[in-house]
Amino acid sequence: MASENITIHGDEYKNVTLLNAYTEAEMTQFEEVGGTCSNKDNPNEACCTVRSVVIGLVFVLGMSYLHQWTNFQLTGTFISSALTVVLVYPFGILWAKVVPYAKPFTLKEHGFVMIMTNVAWMYYSTFTYATLSTLKVLELDNLNFAYYFGFVLSIQFLGFGLAGILRRFLVWPADVIWPQNLPLIAVLRTLHEYKRDGPLASYNNTEKRSWWKTLTRKPLFFFFGIAIVTFIYEWFPMCIMPILRTFSWMCMIQPNSNALAQLTAVRGLAIGGGGLTFDWYEITKYLGSPLILPGWALGNIAIGFVLIVWIIVPIVYGTNVRDLRSNAIGGVVSADFTTISLVTAFTSFACVSAVFVHTILFYGVKIWNLIRSRANTNMGNDMHNRLMSLYPQVPDWWYLELFAPALVIACVVCDHSGWLNWYWVLFSLFIGAVFVLPFGYVSSITGQLLHNLSVYYICVLVVQGLPFESSARKAYTFIALSYVLFAQTLTLVQDMKLGHYLKIGPRPLFAAQCLAGLECCTFSIGIRYMYIKDGAIGTAWSLFNETKIGWNLLNDYVGFFYGKNAANQHLLWAFVLGAALPIPGWYLSRYPRFRSLKLLHWPLILITIGWMPAIVSAGALVTWLIIGISVYYAFGKYGFRQRHIYLTSGALDLGVNLTLIISNLALYNQNISFVSWWGNRGISQLDTCQLAVKTSS
Repeated sequence: MASENITIHGDEYKNVTLLNAYTEAEMTQFEEVGGTCSNKDNPNEACCTVRSVVIGLVFVLGMSYLHQWTNFQLTGTFISSALTVVLVYPFGILWAKVVPYAKPFTLKEHGFVMIMTNVAWMYYSTFTYATLSTLKVLELDNLNFAYYFGFVLSIQFLGFGLAGILRRFLVWPADVIWPQNLPLIAVLRTLHEYKRDGPLASYNNTEKRSWWKTLTRKPLFFFFGIAIVTFIYEWFPMCIMPILRTFSWMCMIQPNSNALAQLTAVRGLAIGGGGLTFDWYEITKYLGSPLILPGWALGNIAIGFVLIVWIIVPIVYGTNVRDLRSNAIGGVVSADFTTISLVTAFTSFACVSAVFVHTILFYGVKIWNLIRSRANTNMGNDMHNRLMSLYPQVPDWWYLELFAPALVIACVVCDHSGWLNWYWVLFSLFIGAVFVLPFGYVSSITGQLLHNLSVYYICVLVVQGLPFESSARKAYTFIALSYVLFAQTLTLVQDMKLGHYLKIGPRPLFAAQCLAGLECCTFSIGIRYMYIKDGAIGTAWSLFNETKIGWNLLNDYVGFFYGKNAANQHLLWAFVLGAALPIPGWYLSRYPRFRSLKLLHWPLILITIGWMPAIVSAGALVTWLIIGISVYYAFGKYGFRQRHIYLTSGALDLGVNLTLIISNLALYNQNISFVSWWGNRGISQLDTCQLAVKTSS
């Protein structure tokens, strides 16, 4: 190891050990991270440059336009993080070739741009899940653009205050992995690192290679090979042969058997794999990739699925509770509960209390110690924290300076426009803030699910208990403020962890998030406002409105627990059960014989099952579990293959995104259908087995 003077963002440090000289001797204690994230750093590597800022701004603008334009088309499309990683790379290389005296495009510059584009992607994601319904309701008024813009700007930046405070809990600790970031890191390193074969390969090897040698490097060839195959294959379930999307093969044996349909179809229970989904997009669009989850997390979800969906749901259906047998056992959202939607509503409520109790029992001491003893500059002693400790930190008050004006703007705009009184604004933000830390631990450790129904449901139920009468404006404004604060905070924290792994300094990362957030919300809301003023009408509502409780708020403001819905009050017992579930496992895990019970994770089980049946079908979840568990036990347990698993996940997402964009723009939005044949004739997008979604006899 050698020491020399280095300069970091304008500050000179003397006699600093060059940590990039380390070999692979010291890696993180978590195999998933150790096999994917580098344990070395070059603090002088370019990061926040004119090139990275300009490319980032251009991509954020393009994504903002596409994501708003697509809301007024027949079918929506998007640019995902996996696609932006690949698209940004040639622009960076071209800049380095064309602009005089430009230095090579670096991994950190690429990561900087990716964090900017992630802001645009997550704006679209949050918009689709929760904000869209609120804006559609507000747009029924004669909107003042200043109010409209101020509202969207405020909810974009409200998450900064909490994100800055929660870094010490959800970014710095080594055990908060945020597996969602690992495929992106694997792709980035594959594009930028040119290693020689062998254990003595230099991390910063700058050997010049021809474009052909670069293209045919094994990891890069592997990545693009899978992406191309996926791109070609996905045309079959998306356009050519949609029967693959909801393949209820057991039901096809006896298509008139109602019992077989309810038990085995994709929209039934998919028992024994009787209903499968051969469409990667359908499998992962809400659950994310099953390849990134730790094995113990997949095991928890599988056990919970069998227990709840294959055992408890048939019992409830068979006993005809609340006359549930008059509807399909699974089906989709409707005015009445189906058996699965009733059971999963119960699990969603139970999840809330389970998350809080689980966090207190398993992480309470750790959180308390962090609150008591950790200063802003004491990040911990794992390898990544030691590398990041060389960079100037962002003071907490920087984040609070963003949060305070956003809070004031939200209160003034909502109160003055009549959308929501300022004190209800504060209350809504308090509701959202309460969930951030406990649900953040679930998402950061398990890889599931940053967006979740449980928090949204609580927001809906709180709204129905407030004196808003039947004011849709007040109800949806309250929900948007509360839920977006929750989701936006976690997305910012997730990207902070991404920058942490890529060794992007906290201050450049802060600048990237702020700049991208301002540009994204400004252009997005401006583009949408122009469409609305021109009379354009988007037919889609927020994704969560497709669920039973979301539908209830949209169509029946009587209330979820009142009037004709009074029977739903029995679901309140879910909060008691959810609080009790983590306690036995925690207590027994204190004894050596039962130490493995520490891996029992009830919040993870309940959160995942809660997406069914309207958003995620049983067949999609079964297929997701089969893929995840099979890959884990075949390849994922071996650390040297871990990075290739994440590359595979990124390549699959890339191929699917490309197919989706082209098929939507070239076919569906032009009202062009594929030639009719037996593989798509009369096929419902809900299920190839029609009895699975119809009222049973």
